[in-house]
Amino acid sequence: MGGGYTIGPSEKFDPEVEEILADIADEFVVSTACVTTFGCSLAKHRKSDTLEAKDILLHLDRNWNMTLPGFGGDEIKSYRKQVTNDIHKERLVAVKKSILASEMANAKNSVGQAAGNAKSSMTKTLSNPIVSPNLKVT
Repeated sequence: MGGGYTIGPSEKFDPEVEEILADIADEFVVSTACVTTFGCSLAKHRKSDTLEAKDILLHLDRNWNMTLPGFGGDEIKSYRKQVTNDIHKERLVAVKKSILASEMANAKNSVGQAAGNAKSSMTKTLSNPIVSPNLKVT
């Protein structure tokens, strides 16, 4: 809502679109009682007996994703929850699993390399004994 979109005077809506827009408008008009009730409860929460624009703006922003030009809603924006959809959440889970799997693989490789290095150095020590150049084998 409120994107500043306009249509030409010769343009017509499909009947289905017209019905949906009328339903949204009706719902908004009915919800104005909720808007004022919610705004009054916010004012009461602020320990104020005066309903202010920011009380109404908060309800419109949170429940209708609507901002009104000309009213400072900057303090409202800073407290807005981050909206994440299911696809984004699934991607995050996949990334975390991938990171965990690579960390596990790296840990296994590190343990394997350490064991391999220990075996290798032990084999080198046994197969290449330090021999004195003055030693004669008979």
